[in-house]
Amino acid sequence: MFQITLYTSLILSTAGLLFQVYRFQKKGASGVPKLKLSLNLKLVLFNTIFQSKLFRASKTRWAVHFLVLSGFSYLVFFHALDELTAFNLFQYYQPTLDPFQFLRNFAGFLVLAGCIGFLFRRSFNTRIKPDNKLKYKGIFSIILILLVIGSGFMLETVKIISEPAFLEMVEDYSDLDEGTDLDHLKIYWEKNYHVVFKETLLITEDALEQGRRLNNDYCLDCHSKINSAFVSKAFATHLGKPANFLNHYRADNWLYPIHYLLSFLMLISLPFSRFFHMLLIPFASAQHKVTNKHFQKEAVFIHPATFAACTNCGICSEVCSVYPNFLITGNKQILPHSKIESARKMIFTGHLNPEALNQLQLGNDECTMCNNCTNICPSGIDLQGLWKTLPKTLHKMGYPDNYTFVKDKALQDWGNKELEKDRAAGTYGLTQNLTGRVYSFENCVQCTICTNVCPVVAYSGNDNDMTPQQIMNLLRLGKKQTAAETRMVWNCLTCYLCQEHCPSEIKVADIIIELRNISNQTAERLKIMTTADKANTL
Repeated sequence: MFQITLYTSLILSTAGLLFQVYRFQKKGASGVPKLKLSLNLKLVLFNTIFQSKLFRASKTRWAVHFLVLSGFSYLVFFHALDELTAFNLFQYYQPTLDPFQFLRNFAGFLVLAGCIGFLFRRSFNTRIKPDNKLKYKGIFSIILILLVIGSGFMLETVKIISEPAFLEMVEDYSDLDEGTDLDHLKIYWEKNYHVVFKETLLITEDALEQGRRLNNDYCLDCHSKINSAFVSKAFATHLGKPANFLNHYRADNWLYPIHYLLSFLMLISLPFSRFFHMLLIPFASAQHKVTNKHFQKEAVFIHPATFAACTNCGICSEVCSVYPNFLITGNKQILPHSKIESARKMIFTGHLNPEALNQLQLGNDECTMCNNCTNICPSGIDLQGLWKTLPKTLHKMGYPDNYTFVKDKALQDWGNKELEKDRAAGTYGLTQNLTGRVYSFENCVQCTICTNVCPVVAYSGNDNDMTPQQIMNLLRLGKKQTAAETRMVWNCLTCYLCQEHCPSEIKVADIIIELRNISNQTAERLKIMTTADKANTL
């Protein structure tokens, strides 16, 4: 029965893995060529087994993950697979002998401590909580681990207290029959192994000594005292009255299949749960990072599997340079771990609505490409490469970044009727600072010094439409919105050469920055209208 269940679980798990590989390849087939995998085996080894990047990012989180990883690894290799490993490596191995029963309890205790730490951290992490859906990511896997470990401890506990199990061992491994010797052995096991018997046994020093000798003759080769099994012993000694009930209904017999079925469920869920990260993190760590050379050759591709390597830990968002922008705007898509979740959903399901796609574009447009998120990502994902390639994907879907949106629009295209109403009323996007004060620019004498020192004018060629002194002239003519709609305000490098060289001490660069903000608001307004039109046609 268990062999059939095991083979079925292996088949289903393998089928799930193949399905995931097919899904990754299918989603990647329509992209530009894939980057070759790096052979940086050192990074893969250290980031997978020792979780080196997580250690640098957060010592506390590393400790939680290390407890679960180390404890569970021991239980898998030296307990679940003991017939292949422990029995072949250790000549006198028995799961009920020391140090093996101690190590099993210690490993299980580490896993329990790590899972509790994980749940505690998720419950009380107050800084990054942009989305409750992300907050509860991975909970299923942790609960399943807790059930497997908890059922394992309970199985060992009921075996410790089980009178029927004790009598079966006596029958199989000794020649004792009902009588005084068996009573002496029962007394010794009740005292030292915490077996719970139905009848009340009279414990004396002589009976204990006789029981000790019988234990040495028949049991000691396979059973160490359970003091080292500190977790199971603690449960066994505090069961009290339920112990007889559990013995009567042979809890050890029905907990056994429950424990193994839960283990098989873990195996089946491997390709579809947080456990899959054990395979995806090495894959992500082995990927080449996207460089400017890749962009120049148009060989930029983020493999879909790297999206799934994200564990939604939120560490990237904690170091994000534009986290303050999120606090002001409330746009969750500014935060890296929200962006990668949305990008993953966009690629694998395509269920992002137009408003969500617009928010994703606006959030990604805030990124300063500081590389903080990539440097700290515990999964080794090239996040900055993702942020660089995301605009191209969004542009193809009809959601260009504001710079591209402005660049692709002719000046006359800005004459939207709804915007004209707002402009006429003076209620839309017009600040009353430098561009709203005549004395800020009225002293411009059109000497063109600002234009002569401007690197954008010198190198932009056909990508630019006006020069700095022409923008000042538009402001003098009362054409502030027209000035805000020029490409120059977007192409400006804010190098401040124009402002530093202006003989009239006009704040040319500051004015252009302000005009860019006005233009940005206008672009977003137009895109919102476009998004609404798309939504109405769906």
